[in-house]
Amino acid sequence: MKKFKHFAVVVSFIFLVGCGFLGFGGGHIDAVPSVATDHPLVGTWEWTVTNTYIYIFNADGNGSRGTAPMVQQFTWYVCESDHLQMTLGNTTEHWYKEIEDDLLTISSRQVANMQHSYRRRAGS
Repeated sequence: MKKFKHFAVVVSFIFLVGCGFLGFGGGHIDAVPSVATDHPLVGTWEWTVTNTYIYIFNADGNGSRGTAPMVQQFTWYVCESDHLQMTLGNTTEHWYKEIEDDLLTISSRQVANMQHSYRRRAGS
């Protein structure tokens, strides 16, 4: 019985550490209303090239992006390392983010030289 308890503790520890390293729930701040309501990403952001392409980050951790009729739904959260993670169906995107005044700049952590800027929509 003592060996079983030791084994269970070791397996549990490995699972928790593995989840943290792989990003399965560890090392992030969920974008839930109690956490994200005041998060600076919450709101509507318009692409600086044309204001027809937008990002909407909701306080509940859901969001959408695109231009009608091509709108994609996603879930989002900000990791402890302050990068943005968005999940669109089976795809997960990782972005560096910077917000200065009402300008959001995101740079892909997965695709070299992919960077976009968005201006906060007035009133959002």
